[in-house]
Amino acid sequence: MSLDLSQAFRALGDEAIAKIGDQVGLDREQSMRVAEALASRVGQGREAAVAAAAEETGLAQEVVAAMFGKLAETAAEKALSDSPVGNALGAFKAPVAEGVAGVVGEGAAKGAGGLMSKLFGRK
Repeated sequence: MSLDLSQAFRALGDEAIAKIGDQVGLDREQSMRVAEALASRVGQGREAAVAAAAEETGLAQEVVAAMFGKLAETAAEKALSDSPVGNALGAFKAPVAEGVAGVVGEGAAKGAGGLMSKLFGRK
């Protein structure tokens, strides 16, 4: 599965982008500007896109890089959850977690569930 990050960033929508920006200390307007600047340059590679977006927006590269990371993570999670593979993995996760709970006990099962969430990209 190939993921076009420029389209994936834009497909997240304004609300999701604003929430992601809030996590890195940006207001809604800054979040939208950074996301658009990154989306238009992501084909240049991460470092070049971050540097160019930081220069365009006047924000620190560290902040823009953090925004890039969160946007990419959220876009990838959305792409996986919206795909048939993501749906199949989600359906597979619950029965496995129940089986683990029966074998190792509830406390260990919660830890395994967290590990499975990380492996399957679900939170």
